[in-house]
Amino acid sequence: MGVVSTEGATAISIEHPSELPGLVGTTFTTPWFRVDEDRLTSFEHASYHEEYPHGYGGEEGYGEGLVEGFHLLSLLDVLGNHAFWVEGPWLAWNYGLDRVRFLSPVRTTDHFRVHGVVREVTERDNGGFLVVTDLRAEVKDREKPGFIATQRALWTTV
Repeated sequence: MGVVSTEGATAISIEHPSELPGLVGTTFTTPWFRVDEDRLTSFEHASYHEEYPHGYGGEEGYGEGLVEGFHLLSLLDVLGNHAFWVEGPWLAWNYGLDRVRFLSPVRTTDHFRVHGVVREVTERDNGGFLVVTDLRAEVKDREKPGFIATQRALWTTV
């Protein structure tokens, strides 16, 4: 197992999935990240928000630069790939999220990163592993996280 740390980011890198059970209790932290303003429009387009049948009153109620909760969750994949991976012919499939809570707004002006702890690793009958991680999105200069979630990923061979 390798742990790499850069400017507060800590990554877990292992050579083979058989090492996954030994990671229970191990933590990782993604690099700091900020959502570009242009990506809000792209996300709204990709998720069909412009076709919402009942308008939501523009940004008056939400304030400028709000990064919508599902947009934040969609970033877990790219951020996680900077912080937790297995070398070789293995893939992590999104198996789901539990107990997602959005605790404070994240805006395009905010820098945030995700802290994770490997809570559980279960070997599956197919030779893969189900990895459960508890995640917390730290927002720079703020005590309350942007969101928390429990993520499940199924590691299998390619």
